[in-house]
Amino acid sequence: MNKHLPRNRKNDYSREAIRDRLEKLSGLNGRPLKHLEQSAVDPGLTKGNIENIIGFSQVPVGVMGPIAVNGSHARGEFFVPLSTTEGALVASYNRGARAITLSGGANVLIYRDMIQRAPLFVLKNVFMAAEFIKWFDSSFEILRKIAGDTTAHGVLESFHSFVQGRIVFIRLNYSTGDAMGMNMVTKATHEICNYIQGNFPIEQFVIESNMAVDKKPSAINTILGRGKSVTAEVFFTEKVISRLLRTTASEIDLAYKRQVAGGQTGGVLGSNGHVANGLAAIFLACGQDLANLSESCVGYIYTETIGKDLYVSLNMPSLIIGTVGGGVSLPTQKECLEIMDCYGDGKARKFAEIVAATLLAGEISLAASLVAGDFVSAHEKYGRNRPVVNSHPSGKIIREASGRTAPASVRQPQTSSRQQDGGQEATLNPAKTALKTDRLRDL
Repeated sequence: MNKHLPRNRKNDYSREAIRDRLEKLSGLNGRPLKHLEQSAVDPGLTKGNIENIIGFSQVPVGVMGPIAVNGSHARGEFFVPLSTTEGALVASYNRGARAITLSGGANVLIYRDMIQRAPLFVLKNVFMAAEFIKWFDSSFEILRKIAGDTTAHGVLESFHSFVQGRIVFIRLNYSTGDAMGMNMVTKATHEICNYIQGNFPIEQFVIESNMAVDKKPSAINTILGRGKSVTAEVFFTEKVISRLLRTTASEIDLAYKRQVAGGQTGGVLGSNGHVANGLAAIFLACGQDLANLSESCVGYIYTETIGKDLYVSLNMPSLIIGTVGGGVSLPTQKECLEIMDCYGDGKARKFAEIVAATLLAGEISLAASLVAGDFVSAHEKYGRNRPVVNSHPSGKIIREASGRTAPASVRQPQTSSRQQDGGQEATLNPAKTALKTDRLRDL
């Protein structure tokens, strides 16, 4: 059997080409594939974003907010789209957004903005390696001009050098405007390397040494930054903490200190509760490169009690985002950015500030939920852990939300986990049960 995928030489992004490939795949595994090609988006628009297209993976999009942001580029209240299949996520971020807004908003600052490409150069020996670094530094303005001639938006700003024997790693730092910019800086770096090869006795160069640490978490990205380095802070008032989050400043502060200790014991890079959750949902909704989640999700939380109030800050040293290029121009992704007025030129820093404030909303909501003890019940309320059982004739196979199956004849009547695990607590402490119910209403 011919297992090669069909190609359409006239238009490989046509619906006909998609249908031919789906029919081929369906025939190979004997299963109907009827949902992938159903989309209002013209597949022709994806040229340059994907190859061998067979349709669209359609993930639900919710919205949280409004969240008040006091940034240099984002000022006001914003609704933020989140694309996810994780129940309770949007509700949790929504509660955090409300807490931030009622506390006066999140102050946000972008303190560094550069993207990297890091070529390596092989020299004759360590002495030539040292000479090369001196030459590179003295030639920097020439190299900057060579890079600038390749792009209208990218600028070579600075560099860092690292030596391993006769190998020199040069970490080039570029500003790239509103684009994420990796294609832009790759082209510029290639021209720089070609110039170096013709003007200094290197033995070899490789355009990327892995020291840019693209799409991987790393200490160097945390220390020197990659993409947008952003920090956000909120002064949560006692009133908001007690009435909305149902806890106290000291309890949240202590909880974070213990979480940091746990993370350090486990060898985690960063110290946060679930930054990756909100970031993945924003990236998916807004057409960002999902692989950049790996370095972008490294975040550091700091908490401090001020009387009965709570100060919380979040540092995101390597946030990789863009508002032009890549997948942001696809129709639904563009619309999600437009909800925040973050599509197009001049919007990337505004988007970064909103993202940082949103992630802080998720952090404070999760911390309060863990302290208050309603983490599991909140997920049950919003359906993530609740089995769904269809009506059926006696003895038929039924399926739970987890995907496991069991004969109906051996299934027990459905009981919530609170009834199973907390029935005694409800009997002995009805006031505590009522308080947990109130907390759910605030989510």
